[in-house]
Order: sequence, then structure tokens, then C-alpha cells
Amino acid sequence: MEYFLIKQHEGIKKYVNITFDFFDRKEIWKKQDPIFIPLENTEEMAYLPFLDCGVCVVSKEMKKIFDMYQKAIISRPVILADIKAGLSDVFYCIKTIKIDCLGSSTVYQNNVIQKIYLNDKKIGYEKVFQIKAIAQRHIVADLEVVEKLLRENIVGFDAVLLEKERGE
Repeated sequence: MEYFLIKQHEGIKKYVNITFDFFDRKEIWKKQDPIFIPLENTEEMAYLPFLDCGVCVVSKEMKKIFDMYQKAIISRPVILADIKAGLSDVFYCIKTIKIDCLGSSTVYQNNVIQKIYLNDKKIGYEKVFQIKAIAQRHIVADLEVVEKLLRENIVGFDAVLLEKERGE
């Protein structure tokens, strides 16, 4: 199986940028009510389907597909509201299963991962997950999930092919 690191799209420069500075990351998951975030954008900004802002935030369309393929994804609604423009949209903070699946060939430099190799035997049948040993809040999805996202015309995220451990 092929796996992809889902990341915030780097090519779009004008996107809705949100922060959760007012929350401790662990506090986000203690409640279920929506988090309201007022936006103060002075120009037209893109609403990317995947935002890495300390926690993973995904569009409702992306969340729906993730939920189709992976059980036990924890989520909390986030309402992004641009008061000036009179626009709002619902996104979701998500937390997925974390799997200890880094391969022994993973390349480090100064204790920072430079190249990820996966041990796919440790992944099993999981389709959407996070890598346990990585601090960044990226999501890993298998080829079937990424293909579904693209078939549903969900674009505006980067999907980087991850290599698997050789000989495993």
C-alpha cells in the first residue's frame, strides 16, 4: 500500500490563517461545543481544506471522507467567521490514531527527521493516522483515501508520497 503525508498546501500564499494560541492543545478535546474564531481578513483569502495550525484542522468535506475510511477520529467543530465579509464556514479540529510506524531507515539530522521511511507492517489496516514519533500535526492517508479526496475535487492540500522500509 502507498501512503501519503497530508500537509497544508504551500503554493497558496493568501489563505485563512488561524491560531489556537488561546488554547492549550489538550484543552481543545475536553469539550464538544464548537470553537468560534472570528477572522479579520482585509482581503479575499482561500479556505484551504487542510490547515496545520498547531492542531490539524480540516474542511467538513475532507472530514467526511476521512470518517468514511477510518473509525475513531476525534473531532471538534470550528466555526470560522469573517464578520466584515459576512461569511462563515465550518471546519473541524481532528485527532487520529497515532501509530509507531517509523522505519529504522528514517533519516535524522540534529535529531530532526529529514526523510521518513514507514514500516508498513506496523500500520496494519489503518487508512488515516498520525505517526507517533513526529511532533508536527500532519496526517498520513493511504492511496485509496487520497484518490477519493481528489475524485471529490478536494484540492488545496499537499500529498507527499512516503517511502516504505526496504526489505520489510
